[in-house]
Amino acid sequence: MSITVIGLVISGILSRLITPAEFGIIAMVTLATGFLNVIKDFGFGAALVQKKTVSDEEFSTVFWFNLIIGVCLTFLVFLASPYIGDFFKEKRVEQVTKVLSGTFIINSIGIIWNNKLVKVLAFKQIFYRSFLSLVFGGLVSIYLGFRGFGVWAIVSQIYTTLIVNTFLNYFHIKWLPTFTLKKIYIRELIRFGLPLLADQSISYWARNIDNLLVGRVLGKDVLGYYNKGYNLMLLPVRQLTNTLTKVLFPSFSLIQDDSEKIASIYLKISGVVAFIAFPLMMSLSMLAEPLILIIYGENWRPVIPIFKVLSILGMFQALAALSGNIYLALGRPKLMFQIGLFSRTVIILGLVSGLYAGGLMGMIYGYCMASAITFFPELFFIGKLLELNLKTIFFNFIPYLLVASVCYISISTLFSNVHLPLVLDFIIPFGCFFLMYLTINFLMKSKAFSAILSLVKERRFAQG
Repeated sequence: MSITVIGLVISGILSRLITPAEFGIIAMVTLATGFLNVIKDFGFGAALVQKKTVSDEEFSTVFWFNLIIGVCLTFLVFLASPYIGDFFKEKRVEQVTKVLSGTFIINSIGIIWNNKLVKVLAFKQIFYRSFLSLVFGGLVSIYLGFRGFGVWAIVSQIYTTLIVNTFLNYFHIKWLPTFTLKKIYIRELIRFGLPLLADQSISYWARNIDNLLVGRVLGKDVLGYYNKGYNLMLLPVRQLTNTLTKVLFPSFSLIQDDSEKIASIYLKISGVVAFIAFPLMMSLSMLAEPLILIIYGENWRPVIPIFKVLSILGMFQALAALSGNIYLALGRPKLMFQIGLFSRTVIILGLVSGLYAGGLMGMIYGYCMASAITFFPELFFIGKLLELNLKTIFFNFIPYLLVASVCYISISTLFSNVHLPLVLDFIIPFGCFFLMYLTINFLMKSKAFSAILSLVKERRFAQG
């Protein structure tokens, strides 16, 4: 949570120093090069985590393979930068793309060190690494932002964060590769990694076709607003799902032959995710105006309607994010790809039709409708893998959706005609929302609420 708060503070300061158009330029470059970040290790990283035992020769083989790919991608992006600039009709996109092309080499060097940390479940070290790299990158970008460097302040943040992150990974692992590059290991990892890579590739474009359309059709200013609203929505979602993913995928891999146990854990975790995500995202949607103005300032007011709708979408994204861990842990990346192909196709159709029917907000509503259509088929197939029916999965989280909805209607009605100073206009309704939500769950003795209370009591007992 501290990482999320610090990230918000840094983002809020930079938003007052850098224009939406300059954020839009970074979003264009990230969109154009982000796909290559997806394919940079061919899914080998997830394959190494999934395997129960990995030899030093396998780690070394993947390290050198990744480095070769990283160097190739750097040259490819550098040479393609003029065409990327022409596509978005923005000269500065070409310049920024050339400078950021070097991140692929740095990324490729650090992949194995990061995977080693994940594989041994060294989550405390991962937290400290993320925290320190975020702080260093933020301080550098804020300083340069004050000095008027504009878009280059964000570029410096990307490089600083990446370099510090990579160094800290090495400092903890202190592993160096041997000069080993064996085809047998690459072929073995490809069998697992390629279906995963295919799914991630489709997923990337499904997640980013909205940015591509906005940047190309509506321009860098609108893209800056949309990107800021979408990323703010993702902050709590990622904070919740990434934490669980880092624990679940390696842990599930250790019990991959016991689907009944995985099913039990999945129901418990998805209930906790729903218990947290539904009220959090609903309350943020309800309080979108004071939240945006507090964090980003008056210049970012166009983000408010964007964030208000996307926050509702974030509730279901938090739940859907758990599905990938099930497919990977059970060694079913091909099935994940096939289901993902259907889901992503529906989402892309929703985005494109929404944009051309109603502009930016039409695209956002199309995104939400398409996501709702694909949500239940995805749950159905997860149920088949875990031998759970859809009704069991559905009623595992529906109580929290209903309680959060009651709180949303009640608190928004109560404060509809109340005028408070900006900060209090967020804090007081937010506090009332969660007080009401927790009270109802306490009276209902909901499973997730009881599970969290038990966990808190266990930790207090252990510390005492």
